Amino acid sequence: MEITAFSASYLPALRALYMASRMSTFTWLDSSGYQLTDFDAHITEDTIYVAVSAGKVLGFIAVYEPDNFIHHLFVADDAQGIGVGSKLLTMLTELNGRPQVLKCMVKNEKAMQFYFSRGFVEVGKGTGVVGDYLVLRNE
Repeated sequence: MEITAFSASYLPALRALYMASRMSTFTWLDSSGYQLTDFDAHITEDTIYVAVSAGKVLGFIAVYEPDNFIHHLFVADDAQGIGVGSKLLTMLTELNGRPQVLKCMVKNEKAMQFYFSRGFVEVGKGTGVVGDYLVLRNE
């Protein structure tokens, strides 16, 4: 597996991964309005890094670099549990050496466990349009 910077050649795979992952993860939300182009609308000012193996997109991380704020970390359903998310987080830490901050929906228990197991701690909480979230930060 390698981590590479975003290029337009990855766009179709990233759109599909983003849509499929949202549908399988956020089961408590109404997904009837999801579209492949949601990826384009939700990733605007972020820098995107893509995890790829044998030409297949396994996952991605989208970070707003001025604040080192992770807006999205998604791993394909069939690539979960093999270290894709961990490798993306490690790459980001090695790249900029700063603490990372993100929001994670409280109902997304699997993601919460993932982040806590990688040293993230709760530094805030709130309620957004789609529900309650925690603000997490690692050191």
